[in-house]
Amino acid sequence: MSSNRRFILGTMFTAIGVSITLGITVASLTKTTTTDDLFLIPEGFEGNIQVNYNVAGAPRLEKEGKYDVIPIRADGTYDTSNPDMDYGTVTDQYFYVGQDGKRTPIPENCIHVKGNGASEIGSKITRHQYLEVTRTMCSENFRVWGEETDGSS
Repeated sequence: MSSNRRFILGTMFTAIGVSITLGITVASLTKTTTTDDLFLIPEGFEGNIQVNYNVAGAPRLEKEGKYDVIPIRADGTYDTSNPDMDYGTVTDQYFYVGQDGKRTPIPENCIHVKGNGASEIGSKITRHQYLEVTRTMCSENFRVWGEETDGSS
């Protein structure tokens, strides 16, 4: 095989390798993640919810399909030893759970996702997830702004 043919073939295979590498890199950069949390909230609860992550001695989150199950206590909190929450497009589901275990979906306009935070004691970081649930003020305003605010302040 002549040196020109070897150069052309070598260049072609190098170009194919670069294309494959670029394709994999671009695919990994554009990969979206989702939160996939399933909040089980006591029937009748109204108020603030706080989920604490990386809590020593707390249970790990159980899975239900692709969702992490977060069973909120009557005081609006839940602690898990999972080191961190999932980040990305919010795909969470919210249900009231009755004494009999029956789940009732909570409408989106009754949930206000407040955001996330963290606290640190020594070298231990605890992450927090905050949201608010209402039964009496469900509206687009509540979903976006929470509480009784209208977003104008």
